[in-house]
Amino acid sequence: MAYIEILESNDLTAEQWDNMLFEEYIGQMWWKNVMGSSQDAIIMVNEDLTSKAGSAINIPMRGLMQGGKVVGNATGIGNEGTVPMFNYRVVVDNVRHLVRIEDIPMTQQRTAFNILTAAKDALNERNQLDLDESITASLSDTATGRVQARYLYGAADGNWSATAATALANIDNTDDQLTLDIINISKRKARLPKNAEAKIRPMRVKNGKNFEEWYMFVGHDLAMRDLVKNDAAFNNAHLLIPPQSNTDSPLFTGSAFKGNFNGVLLYEYERVLLDNTSTVQIAHNLLLGAGAGVVAWAQRSKFGEEFGDLKHKVTYETHEIRGIGKVAYNRDTVEDNGVVHVYTAAVAD
Repeated sequence: MAYIEILESNDLTAEQWDNMLFEEYIGQMWWKNVMGSSQDAIIMVNEDLTSKAGSAINIPMRGLMQGGKVVGNATGIGNEGTVPMFNYRVVVDNVRHLVRIEDIPMTQQRTAFNILTAAKDALNERNQLDLDESITASLSDTATGRVQARYLYGAADGNWSATAATALANIDNTDDQLTLDIINISKRKARLPKNAEAKIRPMRVKNGKNFEEWYMFVGHDLAMRDLVKNDAAFNNAHLLIPPQSNTDSPLFTGSAFKGNFNGVLLYEYERVLLDNTSTVQIAHNLLLGAGAGVVAWAQRSKFGEEFGDLKHKVTYETHEIRGIGKVAYNRDTVEDNGVVHVYTAAVAD
């Protein structure tokens, strides 16, 4: 019980525990390596609201300058160019996780481990899973930004339909399993946009004094199974070797990292969304570039506790104020800033 007594009697210690909680659960996240404060990160992190009032944060973006070039003795005044500016708004709200322990003395007596510490660990795990799942769901959101240049259904761009259900029905389990060709098409959609206003920028990864540029492909386990099993090109040995120029980067390590191909880092993630509305189970894979999503915190995770019945009962809580969004800017049409949605067959084993 000394740990609980310290939390009750020492505010400084409680504050340090809050910071440790936030850093610990962020450190366990799947998406953590592509989160950063720069617009070059795939998941942009904004904590402006932690130091000022407000329930929403606006993420500005500058587009490419249009016009403004004059040559020879042509007049400059009156022929100036324009710089388009776009805005994306993220609303923050409470996010709370709570756990309750009844009859603490007997509960602790029955176990060989510290039940109160286990409850704290459970909160950490729940925070991590919730944020990972919320980021994945947000990046996979199709309610906004639905233009053909940001979607690929199977192996052929011709599978596209403005009606999502029709496009999904065009996917079969013979021709539309995940391949490197599909990943290549999705990358070309990012770099050479057709029916979209802007290209998707790759994320920038620091390498010494320089930067490398990469796209990131995140595929469901079942989609990656088909790629590894069936695509002869993928099994070429050089694909399985991490980039040698930046071997210390955590982006190029771990069991989820499956190699790199043509400027795209390939990852496997079991929480990629599956769609079962068609006759074939379909994976909603993601090709990602810079500025794909944003996480805005107005309050980092704080720990709270409330005892009852002379400390025979306790409720623990973690509470943060945050908002998560897939970045979609309204240019001539609303389009995703950093996501190409790649649907492939993903039939269960």
